[in-house]
Amino acid sequence: MRIVHTPDAPTHAGPVPQAVEAGGWNFVSALFGGHPHKREIPGDARAEAHQLFDNLAAILAACDAELSDVVRVGIVMRDLQHDRPVFNEVWVERFGEHRPARATIESPAFGRSGEQARFMIEAAAYRG
Repeated sequence: MRIVHTPDAPTHAGPVPQAVEAGGWNFVSALFGGHPHKREIPGDARAEAHQLFDNLAAILAACDAELSDVVRVGIVMRDLQHDRPVFNEVWVERFGEHRPARATIESPAFGRSGEQARFMIEAAAYRG
């Protein structure tokens, strides 16, 4: 197993790697739409979703992978009914015709205190 890190995506406060690689699989840990260095969450849902995908792409690049290698995404949304439409639009913009499996749940409490992130994802990509 190899721990993956890139300065081009936010890091975790605790003992959580950005991703791990094992046997051609890349597993991206809980990821938010915060700026990689400032950690600020954009005030707009669309901007936050785009930053989230920028962060995911940066971590995947550090794994020598890309969005087209993603096979599954787990998503947590703070307000599913309100934010899902814009998230889905950004999903299609970023993944194009590629359609990884996904599951979405709603939770009002996740992330760092005070950040108020709308979205959190984890992803699995395969480069066999």
